[in-house]
Amino acid sequence: MCTSSIEPKLRSEALSSRESTSTNGGKRPQKPHPNTSRTSWRLRKQRILSLLLDSATAIFVAQFIYNNPSYLNPWQIPNSQLWILGFVLIRCAIAFYDHLVVFLIEKFFRCQVLPTRQPGAPPVRYVKLDMRSVIYLSINSFNEYAFVMRLTHYLWNGGYRTQLPSELSQLTLGNTIVAIGIMFVSMDLLYAPLHHLLHLPSLYPFIHKHHHRQHFPVRGYLDAGNEHPIEHMIGVVCTWFAVCSAEMLLPTLSMLWEVVKNDGESSLADFNFQGGGVHAITVFVFFQVHAALAMMNHSPFDASFSLPFVGSTLLFGNDNVVLRIVEQVPFVGMGLGRVLTGRWFNYSVGHHEMHHRKFNYNYAQYCMFYDLWMGTFLEYEGPICAAELEARKNSKYK
Repeated sequence: MCTSSIEPKLRSEALSSRESTSTNGGKRPQKPHPNTSRTSWRLRKQRILSLLLDSATAIFVAQFIYNNPSYLNPWQIPNSQLWILGFVLIRCAIAFYDHLVVFLIEKFFRCQVLPTRQPGAPPVRYVKLDMRSVIYLSINSFNEYAFVMRLTHYLWNGGYRTQLPSELSQLTLGNTIVAIGIMFVSMDLLYAPLHHLLHLPSLYPFIHKHHHRQHFPVRGYLDAGNEHPIEHMIGVVCTWFAVCSAEMLLPTLSMLWEVVKNDGESSLADFNFQGGGVHAITVFVFFQVHAALAMMNHSPFDASFSLPFVGSTLLFGNDNVVLRIVEQVPFVGMGLGRVLTGRWFNYSVGHHEMHHRKFNYNYAQYCMFYDLWMGTFLEYEGPICAAELEARKNSKYK
């Protein structure tokens, strides 16, 4: 379309808008009100569907626990008083750990608050805990208790096929450093796409919307755990997936290599999954670090760190042979190269704050593989100063 015919039209529209502003006593033009009847019907429909989803979930959970009572008591605790005592101790431990993380961040690491929370920045809105939040936190606390009991019971019994090592003499580089890397990567590789699904318009209002009420997380555990129980269970599943991946991946690949190498003596029919790839102490350390980082992600502190990977010039120099080999992989090589370049573990509280501020970015928690691959990664943006914010507002009416 010719721009010369558009410019006079824009000038006339701008002139008419200024005239209407002057006739209204200098007031800014009012925005048209939305169709309240249509909006209210949409909200009523969402509430009805949300009630149906919550009711169906509650019925399913009640039936599951009725048919599987050991889910809440894998240790077979003999009486309810001891079970309740264990629950109270876990809650006290989580509260203590939350305060310990804040103390270490402030006093030991001396992290400053994020730029959006610093003096002089535009004020941010903090959402208080409402009754729904208290209910969700209460339900999730029982799920956390069940998870802790089931994880410790799993480790105590030797994990998959009782192959999980627990003796100090069994500590190796593979079942410690490598295993903890596998756990963090595998967790985010599952969590990020599931998190992305929760942001679909057809799902977002019913499950994940409640967690995003807080645009600027500040309360640590209370903001991290303030989520729909379905979303909380997704997080539990991702944690289990991380533990099982570290436990089985390297031993299974090692056995598969032996089967392929000794094809004359063995066959794939003899192949089965193996365990023992992670040490019990490593799982404990992973769980503590994972919990601390989740709390920090919902705090006001500007904490960040990263670790190099195969694409990093810090490890391989500018002539990166490993990266060149990766980029030659058909179809996915260039994408993998972009993901692996730089630092594989790029943790930043600012990344997660950006997710709460701009919902369609930074779905991952720790390893930003998924967001780099999908083009949803967004670097941290500081606050807009008051003068710039006022200038943006005024520009809309010029």
